[in-house]
Amino acid sequence: MLENILIVHESRLVREALAKILLSCGVSKTAIACIENAEDAIEYAQFAAISLLICADSLTSENSLNFRDELAKASNITQLPLMVLSHQIDDNHSEQAVTDNNTKCTLSNSICLSPPFKKQHVVSALFELTQDTLFANYINEDSSDNLSKPPVNAASELLEQKPTILVVDDESSNIDVAAGNLRNLYRVMAAKSGEHALKIVANNKHNIRLILLDIMMPTMDGYQVCKTLKEDDETANIPVIFLSAKALVEDIKYGFDIGAVDYITKPLNGDLLRARVATHIRLQQQKIALTAQVATLKENAKLREDIEKITHHDLKAPLNNILFETYRLTDKSAAKSINRAVHNVVNMVNNSLNVYKIEQGIYKLKPQSTNLNVLINDAMNAVSTLSNEKNIQFALSGFDTEHAIMAEPLLCLSIFNNLIKNAVEASPENQTIAIVIKRYKSYISFQLTNTGVIPKHMRQRLFEKYSSSNHNTGTGLGTYSAKLMTEVQHGQISFNIIDEQQTEFIVKLPAA
Repeated sequence: MLENILIVHESRLVREALAKILLSCGVSKTAIACIENAEDAIEYAQFAAISLLICADSLTSENSLNFRDELAKASNITQLPLMVLSHQIDDNHSEQAVTDNNTKCTLSNSICLSPPFKKQHVVSALFELTQDTLFANYINEDSSDNLSKPPVNAASELLEQKPTILVVDDESSNIDVAAGNLRNLYRVMAAKSGEHALKIVANNKHNIRLILLDIMMPTMDGYQVCKTLKEDDETANIPVIFLSAKALVEDIKYGFDIGAVDYITKPLNGDLLRARVATHIRLQQQKIALTAQVATLKENAKLREDIEKITHHDLKAPLNNILFETYRLTDKSAAKSINRAVHNVVNMVNNSLNVYKIEQGIYKLKPQSTNLNVLINDAMNAVSTLSNEKNIQFALSGFDTEHAIMAEPLLCLSIFNNLIKNAVEASPENQTIAIVIKRYKSYISFQLTNTGVIPKHMRQRLFEKYSSSNHNTGTGLGTYSAKLMTEVQHGQISFNIIDEQQTEFIVKLPAA
């Protein structure tokens, strides 16, 4: 019975197509291993009893029989059937034995195929070589499949796609136990010393996903190997599970302290080993997926910032044209009002990126002494068209005195714009909105009261992102951004419902 078929070929297409043929003949998927080069094949043979070798004729500088013999020696096998895939085209598609000088060598339990490698020829050669009944029923099957066709999904799910686990132990018997329990689920590699293990990992060809590491080894013990792995950024994230007969608490604790993710005591229990390995492989896959998601989020954030910068640049040009034209107006009062409004728009466009920076905790606050009265008047003027349409009046209190706050003008203007605009939109027609400014010892309070109340289901999450009581016109970012901008300036924002008839917003900002 063919329990472990090794396919060694530099072409992935060839490896997968050969695997497809084997699978179609009834060979178990777990019995097929696909490897790219001779060096990896030798390592694989050290812990796997190969029952059939299929390889290219160009893997080594020596002939394929010598390569087969080296694998057989590594696997402690006396007779290893060998199928060689030649790179030389034979129009007769004949199967001849491998030789050093083109002479027959059937006594060597080997056979050679020349391209094109049709399924019928491959299966016939496999039966002649192994006499396995699996291939007997497919010898005369009418099929034009050959190795130039794209591989099917089944063949793509072979050992090449399985996570690779490195078992490190100076005792071959321990490697055999671990590999025997894991081979059906994972691609297992082995190293008999710490130095060899580090060389395999540093080679970075095998995509090692987890390391089972013995502690008691000569020259370089498992603790030293683990420390070396964790000190290198390239290998620090590979999970390490210690395998050891040392079961003292201090030994186990020390293993975790230097970076191991788990600790399994010998003698190994197969069920426990498989369960622990499966858990950490799954965690590693989730970590890799999460890392990819974080990278994507960072890219999206950068893209968002770039798009906003481009948008800001494109908007500034027409706004600057408006500013230029205001100087031609004869009504200087109107020109001044338009000029200030356009400046505010330009500044608000610039300010939109600040919300993102505040969210990310990367905003650098630059407070200055700012006239609060002017900011509130500008915010009221910004909604004058809507307030006039609804015949809404503003009742102002505390404006007879100028109040200076220690804050950033643009952030504050955005806060008051949002709150006053929301109040005007929420108020019924012909109502009055009260705005009161009060100075306290260390802060100045802005109080805004309008008729109309926030719906009860919105109150608890009013300051959350995308929360809005008017989803037809709002984005749900107004009160959220107002909260962010207030708190980044060391202020406070809150609201009260008065007799279920009025809503009051209170903003407290540091006094200058």
